[in-house]
Amino acid sequence: MQDFKPYNDYLSMLITELTIAKHRQLIVVQGDATWCYAFANQLSLPNTYVFSSCHQLKNSVFPKHVHQILGQEFQHAIFDGFSGLYADKLAALAGTVKAGGVFILLLPNDPTWVDPALENVTSFGQTITHSFFNERLTTLLESQTHIFKQHITPTTYQTIHPHHALIDFSQQQACIEQIIKTAQGRAHRPLVISADRGRGKSAALGLAAAALKDKKILLCATQVKAVQTTFKHLAEQLNVPLQANCKQLANLSYSAPDNLLNEKPQCDLLFIDEAAAIPVPMLMQILHSYPRIVFASTMVGYEGNGRGYTLRFLHYLRSQFKSLKTINLDAPIRFAKHDPLEYAIRDLLLLDAQYNQVASSLPLQFEQVSKERLIRDELLLSQVMALLALAHYQTSVSDLRQLLDAPELHLFICRQAENLQAVCLVAIEGGLSQDIAEQVITGERRPQGHLMAQTLTQLTHDTQWLTGHSARVVRIAVAPESHQQGIGSALLDFCQQQLSTCDFFGASFGANASLVRFWKTNGFRLVKLGFNRDKATAEHAALVIKPLKTQSKAVTEQLKEEFKQDLSVQLFGHFNSLPWQLVDELLSGYSTIGCSSEMLNRADRLLNNDVTLFKLQPLLWQLIWHMPISLNLLDQDTKMILIRLVLQQIDVKSVIDEAHFTGKKEFDIRFKKAVHDWYAQFTLLNKSNR
Repeated sequence: MQDFKPYNDYLSMLITELTIAKHRQLIVVQGDATWCYAFANQLSLPNTYVFSSCHQLKNSVFPKHVHQILGQEFQHAIFDGFSGLYADKLAALAGTVKAGGVFILLLPNDPTWVDPALENVTSFGQTITHSFFNERLTTLLESQTHIFKQHITPTTYQTIHPHHALIDFSQQQACIEQIIKTAQGRAHRPLVISADRGRGKSAALGLAAAALKDKKILLCATQVKAVQTTFKHLAEQLNVPLQANCKQLANLSYSAPDNLLNEKPQCDLLFIDEAAAIPVPMLMQILHSYPRIVFASTMVGYEGNGRGYTLRFLHYLRSQFKSLKTINLDAPIRFAKHDPLEYAIRDLLLLDAQYNQVASSLPLQFEQVSKERLIRDELLLSQVMALLALAHYQTSVSDLRQLLDAPELHLFICRQAENLQAVCLVAIEGGLSQDIAEQVITGERRPQGHLMAQTLTQLTHDTQWLTGHSARVVRIAVAPESHQQGIGSALLDFCQQQLSTCDFFGASFGANASLVRFWKTNGFRLVKLGFNRDKATAEHAALVIKPLKTQSKAVTEQLKEEFKQDLSVQLFGHFNSLPWQLVDELLSGYSTIGCSSEMLNRADRLLNNDVTLFKLQPLLWQLIWHMPISLNLLDQDTKMILIRLVLQQIDVKSVIDEAHFTGKKEFDIRFKKAVHDWYAQFTLLNKSNR
């Protein structure tokens, strides 16, 4: 029987030093499953969370979702890599370990080991023959100081030379003071708190609430579970018990984001925790309803990365509020600075990869980068992940694994010398059997992946989308300082040249006017607008495609025309809240249909007499859809009035409020002018088309 005493003695000395240093440590345990499980089962570590799907491990749990791990604290944790190296759960569990604790990672030493987590990475019909994510992880783990291997008994202890560490609360205290100033100072001076995980952001909200006993405070987050840390610290300050899933305590009450907008509950101060999880348009609406707001966001967290969100939202806030205050918390308070476990997890999963752009006048270079090259070039991999994080609202911890292991994903980059300028991730879809494609049409199957191909198959009831091959842009990102220079378009052109086996090129994205314009400019056609809003942006998902072969052009034009016909009616109902600028952009690419002489004569009769919305609305709707180009040369105010009133048919009061008109009288004047300005353009265009 294996003697584990030398390992336990080693752990005992390490934990003693970690407790003094207020640090945490990663321990790698490598061997076959039987030995690793025996090692874990004989440990007598108190308050230990054991992540595993194997019942051979004592007290094991295997949560399905990451949020089932977050928000808890344990003295120690064991992660069973044999059950699958799920990157998001690995990072989340590491974040629950308290100062003085160890995080034990059980791993096989067999290079042919098949990782169960790979099932979540592959699209249907794809096979992963080698995990580059695991290869990189294994290589990096070899440099870890504390590794226990099956046939190598530790003989000497490698001291970590601990010192009596002090946890620095000064940043958190300054944050609390600024929150109090926001509550007691002048209105419309929002405060934005940006912090890494474990920096006491949520705790600061609770401590500030305790100091503001005379203020009614609302605490907003997407889930009530996410705000329990804030309630916990308030309860401790008040010396009162805390109920599970607390929603109200003393002067602090929880409110969901939609409740803030629909019910508009009154308060003296509003906290929004994990603001990156709330759609930016909703945040903007909330801004106009509450004069004193504190936004708290995680920059580098175990759920993912909100850096892209934070930069974009801060840009908007700075443009609207000159007195905006910002605070960045980077000093940990759950453990001392320079924590070995935090450093290890960030390094392994590139959680805080930073993008650094260097000015260059050298020519642009385009290339496709293999997965093997990525794991051999850590700097390039880090830059790619950092640029993707900057360009996206919420980058998941699992994105790194997808990038390195998903066989259908191909990476294309643009660089100037060693300076990365843009990246484009493309997924190759399709290549499935006729039987599978037909089952997708009938709704019997929903094979993993192939998102665009499946959507188009169901839209057209044509199996060619799934039996043939197409390419979908998963994400495209251009360095912030290089926007509006044509780099994104040039990179798309390069990608297209590499897609000789594909019939179509496409993309799905949150629809706004500027993005729709970008894809249309690059030859893509909008063929679908999703009914549901994206959780991160509150935008509808747009699907655009571009034919890559001559025989594919006809079906693309057909889909474009079908979407136009549907949109003309859907704008009355489901899409009547679309921004008018987006509607304007959608219409700009549609061709002109000839109007009958009867319709034109009727227009002359009606428009040369008293102009009223009720009489003109149906006819105007028909004429605009016959000639969408007639909106092109109008000023923005005129476009807004016609699109909102005629094409989306929202009520007059809403238009008055949106346009900030003084009342019905000004509306009548502006509406009549808008109609006459439009009809002048329409008449000129109609004559030129004869």
